[in-house]
Amino acid sequence: MRVVLTGASGDVGTALLRGLVGRDHVERVVALARSPLRVLDPKIEQHQIDLATDDLDEVFAGADAVIHCAFMVEEPRDKDSARIVNIDGSRRVLLAADAAGARVCVMTSSINAYGPRGGAEVIDEMAAIGAGEEHYYFHHKALMEEDVRRWRRESGGRMAVAVLRPTYVVGPDMANSGLETMRSRVVLYPSPGRSYFQFLHQDDLVDAYLRVVLAGVEGRVDGEFNLGPEGAVTVADLCRMNRSICVPVPLGPARLLADLGFRLRLLPYSSHWVTRGEPVTTSRRLRDATGWQPRYDCTEAARLMLAG
Repeated sequence: MRVVLTGASGDVGTALLRGLVGRDHVERVVALARSPLRVLDPKIEQHQIDLATDDLDEVFAGADAVIHCAFMVEEPRDKDSARIVNIDGSRRVLLAADAAGARVCVMTSSINAYGPRGGAEVIDEMAAIGAGEEHYYFHHKALMEEDVRRWRRESGGRMAVAVLRPTYVVGPDMANSGLETMRSRVVLYPSPGRSYFQFLHQDDLVDAYLRVVLAGVEGRVDGEFNLGPEGAVTVADLCRMNRSICVPVPLGPARLLADLGFRLRLLPYSSHWVTRGEPVTTSRRLRDATGWQPRYDCTEAARLMLAG
């Protein structure tokens, strides 16, 4: 199998690259990235490419499967630059995968495509997606998914397209400002006792993606899938696990403080990322379709994250 992987130098891309080169049925991985790879293997064929502007036909040629993981998460000053990567680049990847005759394209979305929902209510794929521009990344993921739905209607399903919505991914290859905040000795957070997260270990994420790719190539998977362990932990739970000080801050003031800190370059994120946790979801649909079962539950993944 020939697999094209975009965003291969990023955190999620690196974890997937490790998994792909270790599978016997994967003969070649075309790794697309603008930065040097963290994984080296004879199976890897690397191309430094800009998905938003460069021609994609040659590097996508002969692909059996495409996995799209190139997205901008860490907040830029210029939100238009994020839109170009997260929406325009994703659209070009989908069209290139279709033109190349790939049998499946796996598009990486996020649980945040549902918008900044708080609380412990468990939702599934029947829940509506959507978020306003005040949360740029959530908004971009929802727009990307709408693009996929539009393509599916217009194409008549020529190619299987699986949209995966991972929960918060943790593991040895994962590093971001959100994780640094959660590991802090003092955590300021809105409603920490009611702000929930579902932590997904990177090994379980890789297993899910590889199952989806194989099922998609065989014509058994198509559509949107939540990807995460059952159950959730609160920010207050994390503070107890980490023996850190948890300071509740009202949502409004927390957003104002984040914007001020971002503007003064004291924080790497603004109010775009300040929410009462993430949506709590079930991944029953993915398990039913692929047999996927996470090795680590939410609490185990959280403990490993804090220990790292």
